[in-house]
This record gives sequence, C-alpha cells and structure tokens, in this order.
Amino acid sequence: MTIKTSKPIPEFPTFGLLPKEETEAAAFMKKYTEFDGRGTVIAILDTGVDPGAAGLQKTTEGKQKIIDIIDCTGSGDVVTKTIMKPCVKKDSKETLSTIQGLSGRTLIIDPTWDNPSGEFHVGVKKAHELFPQKLISRLTKERRHKFESEHHKLLAEVQQKLANLEETHTSSTPTEADIAIKSDLEARIEVLKDALKNYDDPGIILDIVVFNDGSDWRVAIDVDECGDLRGVPLLTDYRKEYQYQTFSQEDMLNYSVNIYDNGNIVSIVTVAGDHGTHVAAITAANHPDDPALNGVAPGAQIVSLKIGDTRLGSMETGVGLARAARALVETKCDLANMSYGEPSSDPDSGHFLYLIREVVSKYGCLFICSAGNSGPALSTTGSPGGTSSDMIGVGAYVSHSMTQAEYALLESVPERAYTWSSQGPCTDGYMGVTIYGPGSAITSTPVYSLTKSQLMNGTSMSSPNVTGCIALLLSGLKAEGKLYTPFRIKNAIVNSAKKLNENFGVGFIQVQKAWDYLVTYYDREDQDISFEVKLPNKRGIYLREEHQTSSAQLIGVTVKPRFMQEIEPTSGENNMKKFEFETRLALVSTQPWVRCPDFLLMGSKGRSFDVKVDPTQLNPGEFDYGEVQGYDTTCSDRGPLFRVPVTVTRPIILSNGSKVTFDNWSFGPGHIERRFIKVPDGATFADLTIKFSTTKPTSPARFRLHMMQLLPQKRFTSHEVANYFFLGQGSYGDGNGEEQIEKKRFAVRGGITLEVCLAQFWSNLGNHMVSLDLTFHGIQIANNTTNGGDTIYINGGDAFTRIDVVAPVRREDEVNPSIMLDVLRRHLRPVEYSLKPLSPDRDVLPNSRRVYSLTLTYKFNTTEKNTNVSPKFPAFSNLLYDSYFEDFFAIVYDSNKKVLGYIDIYDKNIKLELKGDYVIQAQVRHHSPELLEKLNNTVCFLESNLSKKINLEVYNHISEVFNSNKSTASKRSLEKGCRIAYFIGSPFDYSLYPKEAKTGDILVGKLNFVNSIKVEGGQYIVNLLVPPAPAKVKDSTPNGGGDDGKESSSNGEFNEASKTEKTKEEKAADNLTEAIRDLQISHLKKFPVESNQRAELLAELENNYPTHLPIFLTKLELLLESDTSSGTMSPETANKVLEVADEILSKIDLRDLAQYYGVKQETNINEAAKKKKKEYDENKKAVISALRAKVQALEVLASESSLSSNVAAGQFEDTYKALAQWWDTTVPTLDFKNLLVYIIRERRAGRYGNALKALNKYLNDISLTNDTLKDFEKALGIKMELFKEAEWTIWENYERKTKLIRIPPGGYAPF
Repeated sequence: MTIKTSKPIPEFPTFGLLPKEETEAAAFMKKYTEFDGRGTVIAILDTGVDPGAAGLQKTTEGKQKIIDIIDCTGSGDVVTKTIMKPCVKKDSKETLSTIQGLSGRTLIIDPTWDNPSGEFHVGVKKAHELFPQKLISRLTKERRHKFESEHHKLLAEVQQKLANLEETHTSSTPTEADIAIKSDLEARIEVLKDALKNYDDPGIILDIVVFNDGSDWRVAIDVDECGDLRGVPLLTDYRKEYQYQTFSQEDMLNYSVNIYDNGNIVSIVTVAGDHGTHVAAITAANHPDDPALNGVAPGAQIVSLKIGDTRLGSMETGVGLARAARALVETKCDLANMSYGEPSSDPDSGHFLYLIREVVSKYGCLFICSAGNSGPALSTTGSPGGTSSDMIGVGAYVSHSMTQAEYALLESVPERAYTWSSQGPCTDGYMGVTIYGPGSAITSTPVYSLTKSQLMNGTSMSSPNVTGCIALLLSGLKAEGKLYTPFRIKNAIVNSAKKLNENFGVGFIQVQKAWDYLVTYYDREDQDISFEVKLPNKRGIYLREEHQTSSAQLIGVTVKPRFMQEIEPTSGENNMKKFEFETRLALVSTQPWVRCPDFLLMGSKGRSFDVKVDPTQLNPGEFDYGEVQGYDTTCSDRGPLFRVPVTVTRPIILSNGSKVTFDNWSFGPGHIERRFIKVPDGATFADLTIKFSTTKPTSPARFRLHMMQLLPQKRFTSHEVANYFFLGQGSYGDGNGEEQIEKKRFAVRGGITLEVCLAQFWSNLGNHMVSLDLTFHGIQIANNTTNGGDTIYINGGDAFTRIDVVAPVRREDEVNPSIMLDVLRRHLRPVEYSLKPLSPDRDVLPNSRRVYSLTLTYKFNTTEKNTNVSPKFPAFSNLLYDSYFEDFFAIVYDSNKKVLGYIDIYDKNIKLELKGDYVIQAQVRHHSPELLEKLNNTVCFLESNLSKKINLEVYNHISEVFNSNKSTASKRSLEKGCRIAYFIGSPFDYSLYPKEAKTGDILVGKLNFVNSIKVEGGQYIVNLLVPPAPAKVKDSTPNGGGDDGKESSSNGEFNEASKTEKTKEEKAADNLTEAIRDLQISHLKKFPVESNQRAELLAELENNYPTHLPIFLTKLELLLESDTSSGTMSPETANKVLEVADEILSKIDLRDLAQYYGVKQETNINEAAKKKKKEYDENKKAVISALRAKVQALEVLASESSLSSNVAAGQFEDTYKALAQWWDTTVPTLDFKNLLVYIIRERRAGRYGNALKALNKYLNDISLTNDTLKDFEKALGIKMELFKEAEWTIWENYERKTKLIRIPPGGYAPF
C-alpha cells in the first residue's frame, strides 16, 4: 500500500547534521579521497571519550580509532598499595584460592591467572565517584524505585502487625507487655520511615585487584559485587591492548584502566559527561555504513585526554591540564582540540599557557581551542582559546544548512555568529578569536546516555570542526611528504578564510582555499615564522576609557619574529635561519583614524615603530576597529605577515551627569546593538529601563542583556551583568501598542566605561523596536578612595565606627543605611605540611622537570550539626589558566576520613551533617620546591553562614550610640555633593556574637544604602573584627560573705577551720603518695592482659587502698576489656565482673547517694559544697559503671543454656531497672556505654524498633571526634546486626555499603 502526500517528501538534509559543506571539507575529501585525516593523531582534551560510542571504533583504513585513553585529573585513581597473598579454602566441592578485599568481601581468585609473585594489590572504589552526574541521577531514580517497593513491603508488614495488635488488644488497661510490644512496633514504623527519608543510594562498591603477570600489570574489577573473580576480564593500560569494559547493562558506562607506580595506583578511566565524546565525533567519527554521518576527518586517530574532573562535575583542573600537556608530547599528537575554558584575569600568562607554548613551538603540535560562549559583549573571550596567541581560538557560526537540519526553525534566519559566541578583544588588545567554524552538530554521544546522537552547540562544537578541517590539511601534507609547522598552518587558515560581516574581520575556515594557500606558498620559509606584536604589557591597541579616547594617542609597537624552538636547545638548529632572516615590509592601516609608517625593514630581532590613533574622529558610544597590517613587499598576495589590532570604544560622556537614553533600536534575529558610556565618577549603581511596544503583531523573542566594565587584572565576569528575558510575549506582541517595561538595578564602578549590549537571540523570529533609559546613582562613603564594591572594616572593640556618606552624582531620595552580618569567617593555619616530589609516571613536565606537591593539613571543629562551611584560599581563588602554580586542590574530610567535598579554584559550600572534628587537606603543585616552601603557612579562611543573622544599628549622632536601643538612621534624601555622617554601633552585648566566634575572627555582611530594590552586584562589604570576650568581673560588694554562698564560720559539717591543719611537709607527703598511687593505676592498662606484674600491682593497690574506688573501677574496666580479641565476654569473665561490681557497690552508701540527688541542689554553692558535689558525682558514676558491668555480665550468663541462666535472666532485669534509676533520661542516647546496655536489653526482648530508634538518635547527635570514632564504628556495626535480626535484609545490605563510605577502608582519598 502506498500513501500519497499532498507534496513530495524531500530527502533529509543529512549534510547539515555535522556541517562539512560550508567549510569546503566535503569538497576537499571528494577531490582528495585519501586526505581524510589518515596519518594524523588528534588529542581531545575534554570530559573523556567513550570508546564504545558510535563511529569511534575504526578509521577509514580499519585502524584503531582511539589509540589511548588517559584520565589526567586523577578523579578515577584508586590506591592499591595494600598487598594480599591468597589463602586456600577447601570444601566438599572445590578448592578455592581467595584473598580479602578492602570492601570486606572474600574474593575468589581465577586459577588461570598467571601471577609469578603471588602478590595481589587491592583497593576499593565507590562507583558513583566514577560515574557522570547525569548517569548517577538516572540510576538512583531507577534503583530507588526498586528499593522503595521492597521497603514498603517491610513497612506494610509492621503496620499490619500494629493494626492486628490494636484490634485484638482493646482493653483500657493494657498489660506492660502489650505496651512494650506496641511501643516497639511504633518505633519500627518510625525507624523505617526515617530510613527511607535519609536514603542515599550508595551505588556499587568496587573491589579492585592488581597483579603483575610477568610482563604487564593486570587489573580485575568486581563490578557485580559478588566476590567471584573467575572469568572477570583482565585489563591493562589501554594503549597496549585497546581494551575496555562496561560496568553493567543497567548503567551502560564503559571504562578502561591505566596502572601507575608499580601497581600502587589504578586509574579507572570513565567519561565525566557527554561533551568529550560529542567533540571527538565531530572531529573524526567514522561511520562506514553511513558516511554522511562521518566526522570532519574520519581517517584520523584519537587520543582521549580527560581534563574534566568527575569529582567536580567535569570542571577542569590544573593538574589535568599539566598532565595533558605532557601527554601531547609523549603520544606524539599532531594536533589537539580543547573545548574548555574559563575567564582569565591575565590573558596571556599562566602555567598551562607556558606549557602549551612549548608544546606548540617546540614539538609542533597544533592546539585548537574554543573561544567561549560568553558574548555578545566585547572582551568576553575565555582562556586559553580566546586569549593565547599560541592557539587557534575558534568562534561559533551558524549556517542555513545547520538551521534546517538541526534546529527545525519555522523560517530561515541570517547566517551569522551565534549571539552567545564570545567576542574580542582581550583586555591586552589581542584579537581573541582566530577563525570561525560551524558551532553546532548532531552526532555521537556516550553509550550510557542511551541515545546514539544529540544536538549540542557552542564554540565547543566549532572548535573540533575546525580541528577536523586542519587534520585534513595535515593529512594531505603528510601524504605528500611536505613538512609544516603550527605557524604555517595558522597563517594558511587565517589568510584563506571566507570574509564575514564580523566585528574584527575574522573569517570562516575554508579547507580547499587553505590547501591551495599551503601549496602556493610552500617554498616560503617565512611561513614557519610567527610574528609577535608587543606593546608595554599588551599585544594590541585597546582604547576604552575616557582618558585614552579624549585625544590622539601615539603608541609604540614592537614586532618580533618568533621561530620554532629547538627540541634540543644546544643544537643551534635555527641559528642560521635567524641570521638569514630579513624582510622588507609595507605597513598598511585599514582605517583613516589610524596612522603608521609606510615601510619597515625587519631582521630576526624585530623592529619597533609608532602608531598614531585619533579616537576624536570617532562617534562617541560606538565600537570601532582597525588594523595595522604588515605585508612582505616581495609577496603581498600571501596576505599580512602580522596584524596590529586597534580597538576603540570611545565612551559617551553624559552631559546631564546621570542619565542617557537610547531610542528605537531596531532588532531582528541575531541583531546586536552596543553602546559605551563613561560611568560618572562616584556612581555606585544604575537603573536600566527597557521599553518595547509595537503596532504590528510580532513573534515573542528572547533577548540577551549584557553589560560589562573592565578593570585591570580582573576577570570580565567580576563586573558583568548578563540576563535573558523575553519581549513581545502575550498581549505585548499583539500589535495593540501596549508597552512592555523591564527594569534592572545593578552595581557600577564610577569613572569606568560601561558597555551596554542588547541582542535578539539568533534563532528568534520577528522584528522588535526597543528603547533604553539608563540612570546612574551614587551613594558613596566619602573617605573610601575607590567607587563601589568597597570593604568597610569595623573593630568590634570600638563602640562605633564613623562613615561619611556623599551623593556625588545626583540627588538621592532613598538613602536608608542598613547592615546585616550573615557570615562568620574563621582563620585556620596548617597544623602540618608535607613537601615531596610526585610520581615520575605522570608528573614530569615536557621539559623533564619533576613536579612537587605541598600538602597542607588544616583542622577545625563545629558544635552544630547540619551546617555548611566554605573553605577559601584567596591566593588560589579564581585562578586557573592565569595561575602561576600548576594546580590547587583541596578535600574536606570528617574524622573517619570520609570525603565530604572537593574544593578547586571556585568557592564551594560543604555540608557538615554531624558535630565534631574535621580535616581539610590542600595540595599545591609546582616544579619549584623552593617556591612551595614559602607557602607552608598559607591561611585557610573558613566561612559559615550564621544561624542567627546580626543587624548592626546605624545612628545619626554619636550620643545615640549609647542612649538608643535601635537604629535612628532612617530613609532620607541627600542632595548632590552633600555629606552626612553615620555612626555604626558595635554590639555592646557580647552574647550577640556567635558562640563559635573567637577573638580575631571576622563577621561578614553587607551595607545597603538603598533597600527598596535589590542592587545586583551589591555595594559595600562589611568586615567586623570579633573583639576579645569580656573578662568575668569579680563581685566587689562589701561584706558579701554570708549570703553569696561563701563559707561561713559556723561549725557545720564542712567547716574546714575546725579540723586540725596538716603541716606543709605532711601535705606534700600525702600529695606524693596520691600521685604515685594514681600513676600506678594509670599504668595498669599498659601491661599485657595475662601479665603477672599487672596482677601483682593490682593486688598491692587493693591492699593499700581498700576504699579507693578508682582502683576497683580500673579493675572492672580491665575485666571488660579482657575478652576483646574474641569480641564476646566469656562466662568465667562474667562471674569475675559480677564480683568486682558488687564490691564497688558495697563501698558506696546507695541510700545516702539517692537522697542527695533526690533533693534539688543550690546552683550558687560554696567551696565545701562543691567538693561534696564532686564526691557524690564520682560515686554516682561508679554506681552506674558497676551496675552497667553487672548487666553486661548477667546478659552473658543469661544466654547460657543451663539451669542458672533463668536466675541470671531475672537478675539481669532487676539490675537493669536499678541502673536505669540512675540515668538522667529513660533512653540514654547521650552516653554510648549506657546506650549499649539499653540495646542489649531491647535485643533480648526482640524489640529491635526501640533499639534502632535509640541508636539512630545517638548516631544523629554524636560529635564525631577522634575520641568517638571507635564508638561510631561499633554503633554502625550494631545497626547492621539489628537490621539482620529484624530480618530487614535490604536495610542490612544498605548499611553494609554505607559503612564503607562512612569509614573508608583506604583512609584519606588521593588527590
């Protein structure tokens, strides 16, 4: 049957899915069929490449597509230093060789494995630490659904038991047993509900086994958690055998391995996201069965260098970048693509940029990188792609075929750069973007994503497309035996590019034309030279501020030829080339407002010349660009040898001082309008109003508002406002003239040029007429030297801090100062540090220098649970590509060494669920140990949000600081130029300060002058120095002896004056005797259990001090600890415990003790009463310890299968009740020893709900310190046992896994 349609169905435009037509790549490969990338190796620096993804198995020649896979970040590292030797287990069926895994599982060794040494390295890893976050989200959702179905069965079963009990026991006076049963069932329900509420899928816990088979290291991973390693695939370094495996059919995540440090480190390599696989597929995917889906260079081979750290959600790290630079050299990559980047404060310096300069100019690897997606404002290129002249920075362009095949638009839109594609120039004048390429594609993604391909766009996609195009060129050059350098290739693609209507004259890559260029000018050796343009601390001319654009500028420029570096520096390989180099240049200006000399003769040492730029010829508020181009007069057709970029953004100077209006800006798809305004001196914030109305129906469109101020050596993001919003939605676009108004209030810096940029999103249809009003305001602290964003320092020890406020821009009607402090900043110094060289396997620079690490350890404590802290290291914050150091990385641990969070260059909030002690370990890496040594005392600033915010009062007059209880400053007007004083009061009541705040800590908050509308970007930061706590003042009231609790002169029981005073000599002798006694008691625990010396010393102490309770308490403690090797108390020990416990109880007058605690004691007591209280408190502790020991001993005897067990069971219950009378609470969850006794009783009665409920409360309230670690671990073990006894198997297994996470068997995690 044939179905007829109203019109013919066209063929799908497959060519637009992964654009190759517009770049001439398709035509080039059609003309040169073997120049398809074969012979080239492309490194992909990204989130990692999935070797199982579609099109990434073989090249067009049938060679292995991915020839190496390396995790440069260390996020998949597993420490495997623990060495195990197998033991043999025999049963009736078979003989097994086993080892103990770090997970606690018994691992069965495959008998076919060849392990000459007989030694196995073992490690353990939580699989979720290897999985991409998107995959974890999918798996946890699926696994939780399955887990909940099993959980609800348990819950329904308990609820049914409770319902049955209530139906069958309707008496108004239930028995004690019925009450206990009901209470336990209710507790079980509560425990199950709480357990599900706190459920956090632990995922798979992997056991890793490593051994050497005599030639290679081999790795086996127990992905099934079954412990049986027979038949488990053995993996080795990926580059050797190209092996990879899948964790499971459930996750579909592929992994490979690399082994380092003689088997002590296993790197399990997985992808950190979809991004890298998509990038690799754009560059070089090969689909033999459907060539239309091929990447740009299907014949190329790939090296996957993972720089996106899974621990950070795929953020790149310095160590990942440095290791990748080394790998480029080791793997002999021809070119590299990096679709990553971050803003930079210094565009052309930093550790990684220095490494890449060496990789490019010494080892000849072309480096192509995305320029960034932070447009449309100027100077938004990201580092390194949009800032480093050693790289080819790629912008993103959209063509008609892409919109048709990928975006399914209703109408065609103009071809152009994407709205969000970052724009140059860099802050130092460098152009930023080298070339444009297609900025989107639909191609392969990792298998775990469960989709064969997907659409992604960004300069992340244009960069690999250009990389593939360049691979085609290299493939052809290699096939024809033609030598090349990165400089030659860059010259070719720039000078042959298709011209675009683009701000900086940057073109669109054209493969065929670039090839023709390379062939035409192949014999010219100057093609292998790069010309560096240098100005003082700049690489181009960028005039942006008023003082730069208000008059003509004469600027000195130096241009210097740069030759490829020698791999062996002493070879002198380039010396003759340098000697012979000399070129005659014609200098050409592309703009009439830029003047330069006509000619220049240049040798290998370069030349300097002046350029005159006259911005006064330009319209204020607009962007203008020109170049000084240097042509070889003997071969001008080849294009400029160099370009001196000249960017001018002459700002509008406001004539009325505070307001500017832009009327009737006309927008269509992708249109951008930008204006530059000098922010008035003293301005601190601005109000922007956007107005839109139309008399003709139009489509709603998304707009991007982008405003920017640039400050020296600061990221462009530090003073950036960027927002998306829609215009023309609903009735606003109906054509009835209804006006839509959008408002924005934001912080500004006075005196600095502001770019106001508005763009209609490239794919949004319709025409829109927009007007803008911009009004500047200034409420400034007069004695601060800079505008906006200042920090005010307040000494909490001063009664007040004066600030003088002025309105330098205009009259301000909303001056209403308020201060709120909401952050506590503590200062931590390292408690220890370690400086050492790192492994030569991965951490040696391309120039063979060894990398060192400085590890700093910090410790802190928190007294509240469920708090968030943010550790900050200002020396390394917001510095990545511009960092002088190779890397900074930190890990936060609890006392069990559980990882709570990771810290890189950006601030992170770390949640601390429990009270207690915590550790931060920070690592700084560099090749200079001398430099690192200087950092061994680096301060960590630990910030935490205050549970109760502090409002500082602001007053109009000094006197009000002292006689007013609240702020007197209120909303008022301030005339332009007028000055007023305010007085900020420090807290008089020290209790307002946070309990955890110490002298010298800082309370951080904000001072707002305008409270009606939030100012984006804030205004003034307030730092209040916490003063010393007030000293306790002694009561100097005269004759205050009798009534204030001091000792009176009566002949009472505690009147020491009535007793005969001992001489000093007698007191000293007594003190010595007691000190020797106490020392002997403390040494009892140091003797071995069966030591005769212990027994003799104990007997001697008992004989000499028959009433000294600490001796007998120590004896009791030693008995309780005597069976620790077996884990259970023997009946023999139990009887001894009973004997000692009864002896202790016999030495205490229990009735007197009970009477003392039965009477409410005074809080204000004299010294004699304090002494008495201390004595009674010690006796009470002794009673509790003795009764507690008796309960434990009786439980052992009651469990014996003998006639006496019934007697012991009765005594157990009686003793427990006696003990409970001395507890402060019915369920003793604050004292672990008492809690254990409570749990013993509830377990004996089968009341697991009560036991679990009490145990959960203890675990939730515990302060996790070194002193409580053993109790915490024991509590977790008991919890598992209780789940098992309650037959809640799913929760028993859950706790077993989570215990491995809470108490990592491998200790501190590797960096």
